[in-house]
Order: sequence, then structure tokens, then C-alpha cells
Amino acid sequence: MRRALAAVVLGGALLATAACGSAADPGAAPAASSAAPDYSANTKQVCGALEEVLAGKTLEAETTKAVTDAVKGKTTEAQIDKATVDAMKKVFTKWADGIAAEAAKAEDPKLKAGIQAFATALKAEAAKMKTIDDADTMMDGSEIEKAGAEIDKFCA
Repeated sequence: MRRALAAVVLGGALLATAACGSAADPGAAPAASSAAPDYSANTKQVCGALEEVLAGKTLEAETTKAVTDAVKGKTTEAQIDKATVDAMKKVFTKWADGIAAEAAKAEDPKLKAGIQAFATALKAEAAKMKTIDDADTMMDGSEIEKAGAEIDKFCA
């Protein structure tokens, strides 16, 4: 009998304690949410916009125009090569800026970091460009590939 009475008293005490933290008590601290933020809609939007930027639909046209403008009046092969490389550096840097702009729109911190890393790596590779042939291999840089793989986790 004592055990039954103890169980009733203990049960009543537990119910009273549980009621103290309920939403009905305006002074109670809010319960911590264990749900992770849902970035899916934003991620889909950012990935779609990023795909447009990475597709480089205008990159080829911009590069052609920039190089054509840069080599005007150049007469030696060395002048033409230097003007071409300088123009390509500017175009690739501008392209990287467009990629970084998409990173700023990402809500998911991991996606944001991945896109920003890709843009930073692209700028670094563009800055290292010394010859026209360097442009062909710049996308093969390990940092660019690593960052691209990180983006693919979200935008595949």
C-alpha cells in the first residue's frame, strides 16, 4: 500500500513538474528546436542561377570580344599574346565575380563556402595565367576541382 501511495505522490509530482515547462506558462523558456534549417528551396534557386553562370553562355562571347579589342593595333606576336592573356585574365576574373555573387545568395553555409571556394580558386588560377595555353588547363587546378566537387554535393 505504501508503494502504491508513493507511486501516486511521485506521479503527481512529475506531472506538476512537467506542467511548469509547458507552453501554457508564459515565463517558461522556449524549448530548443532540434530541426535543422531547410535550405532546399534556396539551394535549388542558387544552383539554378549558378548553373547559368557556370554554363558560360556569355563567357565565350565576352572572351572573343575582349581578346579582339585587346589585340587591335598590336603588331608583334609577343604583343598579341600578352594582350590576349591580359584580356582573358580580366574575363575569367569577372566570371569568378559572378560566381561569388551567387555564393552570397546561398543560405546553406556549406553551399556558400563551396561556391566561394570555387570563385576564389578560379581567380587564383586566372591570376597565374601567363600564356594562352594556361587558359586551357586552368579549370584542371586541384582547388577548382575540389571546390567543384563540393558544389556538386548540393547542385548535382
